[in-house]
Amino acid sequence: MTRIVRTGEFTAFAFVVALVLTGCTQGTQPVSPSSAPTSSAAPTYSPAQDSYTPVVVSVLNAPVATAATDEMLHLAYELQLTNASGVSVTISSVTSDIAGVPLQSLQGDALSAVFRAVGTGVSRPTLGPGQAALVWMDGSLPVGSTAPTTIDHTITVEMPEANLPMYGTTVKERPAAVPVSETQPIEISSPLRGSRWVDANGCCDLTPHRLAISHINGQFNVPERWAIDWVQLTGSNALFSGDKTKLESYPTYGNDILAVADGPIVAMTTDRPEQVPGTNPTGLTLDEFGGNYIVQDIGGGHFAFYAHLEPGNPKGVTVGQVLRQGDTIALLGNTGNSDAPHLHFHIMDSPSPLASNGLPFLIDHFTLSGTVPSADDIEKGFDGTPYPIEPAGAGARTAEAPLIGTVMTY
Repeated sequence: MTRIVRTGEFTAFAFVVALVLTGCTQGTQPVSPSSAPTSSAAPTYSPAQDSYTPVVVSVLNAPVATAATDEMLHLAYELQLTNASGVSVTISSVTSDIAGVPLQSLQGDALSAVFRAVGTGVSRPTLGPGQAALVWMDGSLPVGSTAPTTIDHTITVEMPEANLPMYGTTVKERPAAVPVSETQPIEISSPLRGSRWVDANGCCDLTPHRLAISHINGQFNVPERWAIDWVQLTGSNALFSGDKTKLESYPTYGNDILAVADGPIVAMTTDRPEQVPGTNPTGLTLDEFGGNYIVQDIGGGHFAFYAHLEPGNPKGVTVGQVLRQGDTIALLGNTGNSDAPHLHFHIMDSPSPLASNGLPFLIDHFTLSGTVPSADDIEKGFDGTPYPIEPAGAGARTAEAPLIGTVMTY
């Protein structure tokens, strides 16, 4: 639930805590002797398999291989790095590979662009004793590739001085492989109809949605990893026409919101007022960030979240009502943490919009009209500048996840 995309300025749904960043790892349970796995072969051990690692590495959530509109299979996830040593260290590179085949390589500016220290949000990849950071990963393969079962990583750590024979000034860590989820992305229909709909804030760049790491209920969550902010453009490809402070200036405003799948409503709010476009809301509680919203259980541990809806429940839906795919459930508004009318939408693994893990989703069918080339171009739209749209890749699409900047017709 965000204001639309304001790079460097505005935060996403977890926004209230954005850049107070850290990770959410699954707790592990000790294995008792009675439950330990058995094998016909006796376990073996070699001292060479163990090495000193000053930085502890974990993953917040297992990535899900997802086909996207750039015709690539994306593996979006976040690594948490914690300096467990008593000295400051520098992370000089983070690389990933699949069975030795390179997947992603981050160093220098590329690493700083996706590195944020917990609490401070500093992008310089230096960690003091006990300090942690997140690294946002997005490995990609051509669509049609076989999804890997695991991803390996090499973390190169620069120490201030050697402590031989334990370690030198450079330590190359090979942490445990990150498992890739066997879950398939859920396929849904679009929650909107019409042309010139833009994904103005989505995966997989480091957008406000991807930055939205929330610490709620004593743990860390990534609810908006695959979230979208949808806006509709005018006939001249602008965000609005006329007075930018008036809701009626935005073609986005008042559009029907449609159920993306069958399933019951499990939570909703209806009484939050509209915000004035062009202003940044303040003083919101956690639950008010989504404005008026609907949470729908669409089965299989998937919950759809529709946010920033018009006040007053104009379609008269109720908690417990079983929706059918394509039902009109609300009207698009500008409530909550929103500075211009847009539909914030994401799929999550629990009914809580904040205390959940964001899951990828595929739109069953749509027409790709083109792509807005950059986040800077999207940003300029807030001043009324028409969006440039590059037509490369235009045409009918099925079962793909829209990426940021994608322009679509449903």
